[in-house]
Amino acid sequence: MRSEDGAPSVAVTWCDDSSPRRITVSIEEKESERPVAKFTTTKGRDHFATLNLESPGPDWTLLSGDPRLTPGITYRLMAWPGSGKEMGFGQSPFTMEELNELKPGQIAGGYPGETLTRSQFEEYAKSICG
Repeated sequence: MRSEDGAPSVAVTWCDDSSPRRITVSIEEKESERPVAKFTTTKGRDHFATLNLESPGPDWTLLSGDPRLTPGITYRLMAWPGSGKEMGFGQSPFTMEELNELKPGQIAGGYPGETLTRSQFEEYAKSICG
């Protein structure tokens, strides 16, 4: 997503009604599967969390890597609640070029070229949670 201040960001929502104790976000290069950056937070609220990649803020901890992304590379974003052992996670490929096309507040969604608002993103997630 692109945050309201224009920074490249990550939007995360989850299927369970309760907030997870921990959320982890990982970015890797899609082709090589080379890890780029990994973050965690214990501050998921209201079925939604955001991570500003340029300025994560005090709620997020950078566990490893460097979140500065390079144009021309396809990345894979993965996010999961808790320890990740439950194998419940979401993933999405993206490029900096695609992120740069988003307007502030828009989230790249379900299908290539589709953009969503926060409420549409949460509804989409609920529809695939099962």
